[in-house]
This record gives sequence, C-alpha cells and structure tokens, in this order.
Amino acid sequence: MYAKLQPLLLIAAAAGTALGYMDVVTHWRSQMGLPALSEDWTLVGNAQKTVWDGNGQMVHQLLPGTWAQVLAPGSPEDFEHVFVGGWLCEIPDYPGLNGICDVLGAGWDHQGQTGHAEILTSTSYTRIGCAWHNGIWGCDLA
Repeated sequence: MYAKLQPLLLIAAAAGTALGYMDVVTHWRSQMGLPALSEDWTLVGNAQKTVWDGNGQMVHQLLPGTWAQVLAPGSPEDFEHVFVGGWLCEIPDYPGLNGICDVLGAGWDHQGQTGHAEILTSTSYTRIGCAWHNGIWGCDLA
C-alpha cells in the first residue's frame, strides 16, 4: 500500500514557497507517472479569454490551438484543490493519487464524470495553459 500524500500546497507552505499552477501540474503528473506538460502561452491566452468571457460561468470555448479544455469553480489560491480534487479525483484510484482524494476531493460532486481526469492524464497532450477569473479556473491543452 502506498503512503498517503500531502497536498503540495502544505509542503510548499512549510518551506515558505509560493506555488504557480505549473508547479501543481508538474508535481501531480509526476506523482502519477505521467510526462510533464510544458506551459504554452497561446493556451494561457485561450484559457484567459474563456474564463473572462464566461465571467463567473463555466462556458467552454475551444479557440484555435486548443484541443481540450477543463473548467471548474475555485479561488485564485486553490488551484491544487481544483486540479486534483475537482478534476483528477474523478478517477480517485488512478495510480499515484494514493488516497489524496480523501483530502482534496472533499466537497466535490463529480456526478460520475471522468472526462476532466481523462483529459488531464492523457499522454496525447504535451502543452497546457491555465487562467483564473471571477471564480472559475480554466485550463486548455494541446
């Protein structure tokens, strides 16, 4: 049995380090044995346009250059809770999550959905760009 993991945010806080969304993406994909994604500024711009245009609502836009997109509610400082709890924990027994969904999945109702987790764990995508506005996180992938 694997040891339970701590949220990256707790580890970083103990070290006095601030996290960006790419730190979270890189950490959790590594924990899951997946290749790293590179940050892509076109995708960042696409995600930014999507969350700004949605203005607090989750409205998907697949803009040029984006192949997949995930959206979820959250605050600017809780990307890890969204990325892991909201999206990856749709498949809580995915290798490498090791029980973290008991912590970060609390409060999420996935309603049987797995599509967000499937997108974020796919090896078909190599690039990501994320943005937040007015209570919504969005990540575009290609």
